[in-house]
Amino acid sequence: MKTLNMLKARGILLFSLFILWATICKSQVSYFGAALLNSQKLETLKKTTTLFTLQYADYAELEKFDRAIKKNWTITPYKIIKPEELARYDTLSNYSFFYFDGYANKLDSTKNVNVVYALKLASPSKKPKTKEESVLATVTLFADRSTNLQIEIQDITTGSKRAIRNNLISTLYNKSNFLNWSPGFLTGYLKQINDGLLANKDCNLDYQFYNKVRLPELTKETLYVPEYIKQVFSSKLALLPQSGVVLEPYNYKLKFVSYKELDSLILNTETNIKYVVYTQRSNDKIISVYDSKDDKIIYQRFYPQSPNFEMNDLSEIKKVVVSLK
Repeated sequence: MKTLNMLKARGILLFSLFILWATICKSQVSYFGAALLNSQKLETLKKTTTLFTLQYADYAELEKFDRAIKKNWTITPYKIIKPEELARYDTLSNYSFFYFDGYANKLDSTKNVNVVYALKLASPSKKPKTKEESVLATVTLFADRSTNLQIEIQDITTGSKRAIRNNLISTLYNKSNFLNWSPGFLTGYLKQINDGLLANKDCNLDYQFYNKVRLPELTKETLYVPEYIKQVFSSKLALLPQSGVVLEPYNYKLKFVSYKELDSLILNTETNIKYVVYTQRSNDKIISVYDSKDDKIIYQRFYPQSPNFEMNDLSEIKKVVVSLK
């Protein structure tokens, strides 16, 4: 497998570390259309070709990822490239970029680790020979512990900033495991970003919302649950939830499915399913339900200081369904 040591210095600089407010990652997908409207950056974006980069392991499923992007990305033309190819576009105009990034921010005594798949626009700056970089959207990813540790230690690692950054990016593209990442998941994420930016809207802080029409359909439909969720909480089934209170169980239809099966169902335009995405971010979690009918989110809830998936998370979905019936 190729490594990011192939990246030239200018390519590495494309991944300049950005700081996002903590509230942004309280939504599984964030986009900043309204905030950027007055700066004309959205109009600039629409004139670009968007370059999508993937983890190196993802290129074995390139056809699926291409189908996922093509299904919902309409705001610009696009092209899937390898990470090391970014260097050749560094000095060229009319490109935007989807790439992986990670950062840690400290609030009081708590350090939060964030891993995102971000959309960046590089536009000419008033300063000669420089570009102004703007993040237009992010997807919050559920990274494994090894990845989070690598991000945590970057602040205390000795060496040049470029070497430290090179290490981090190499980890994200070569060695990371994102549990809420697959071609099927990506098409849902891109739907929110594409439509939100086209509508000049912002989405960066949603503690809870739900679709009053579609969510009650779960009383008669199956809710598909990715296999990684079962693996995450299966060893803790006998334990009480963090709150100590066990809610009424979710007794509508559930089906645990593998990534492969779920991707097939989501990308198949002739099947409509509703499925759960669980995103853990440091000490928080986000529970989302997507509808593959049009890949929109029909339920989402942010849980601060409660990172682990619990059966109560499904019970909370049922509570909302019951309240809407």
